[in-house]
Amino acid sequence: MHNTNNEYGRSMIEMLGVLAIIGVLSVGGIAGYSKAMMQYKINKTADQITQIVGNVRTLYAGQKSYDGFGYSCGYNNFISIVKKAHLAPEEMWTSTTDPHNFLEHPFGGFVTMNCANKKSSGFDSKAFGFDIRGLPEEACMALATYDWGSGSSSGLISVAVNASSVYGDDYSVGCAGSSADGQAVACPNGSTVSVPMPVNIAATACQEGDDNQISLKFY
Repeated sequence: MHNTNNEYGRSMIEMLGVLAIIGVLSVGGIAGYSKAMMQYKINKTADQITQIVGNVRTLYAGQKSYDGFGYSCGYNNFISIVKKAHLAPEEMWTSTTDPHNFLEHPFGGFVTMNCANKKSSGFDSKAFGFDIRGLPEEACMALATYDWGSGSSSGLISVAVNASSVYGDDYSVGCAGSSADGQAVACPNGSTVSVPMPVNIAATACQEGDDNQISLKFY
C-alpha cells in the first residue's frame, strides 16, 4: 500500500510537470504564430502596393498626366479603370462601391488611391499615390522604413507617416522631408529625412493602436 501511494504521488508530479511544459510551449507557439502572421501581412501589403505601382506606371506610361485617375481627379467612376486594367490584385477588392474604401489590405484597413501633384504648388495631376489606412503600430514602422525606391527609376516622391493625404500639394520632388511627434515625411535625397525612413523617426511617428496611415506618392 505504501509503495502504491508513492508511485501515485510521483505520477501526479510528473503529470503536472508535463502540463507545465505544454503550457509554456503553447504560449511560445501562439507568440511565434502571431509574429509570423504579422510579418506575413506586412510582406503581403508591401507586395500588393508594389504591384499596383508597377501596373499604374505601365498603364499611364504614354499619358501626359494621371488626370482622371481618382475620384477627386475628374473621373467619378475611376474604379472601372482599376478593375478593367487589373491594377490591383483581386484579393484586395471589397463589395463596396465607395471610391475611398473599395480596396482592402491584409490588416483589414483600406487603401485609397488617387492622382496627386508632382510639384510643390498647384495641382498638376502628374503624380499618383496611396493612403494605406488602419495599420497597427508594428506594421506602420515596417512599411514606413521599407525601401519603396530611392533611385529616379522608382518614381518615388515621398513616404509619409500619419501626415496629410498624398493628394494635396504637401510634398514635392526633391523635398527635404520632415519629422515631428506623431508624423514624418521622408523623400529621396531629402536633406532632413531621406528614404528609407530611419527607424527612430518611424518609431516616433507611428502611434499605438491600429489607426496608423502610410502615404506614398509616385510619378
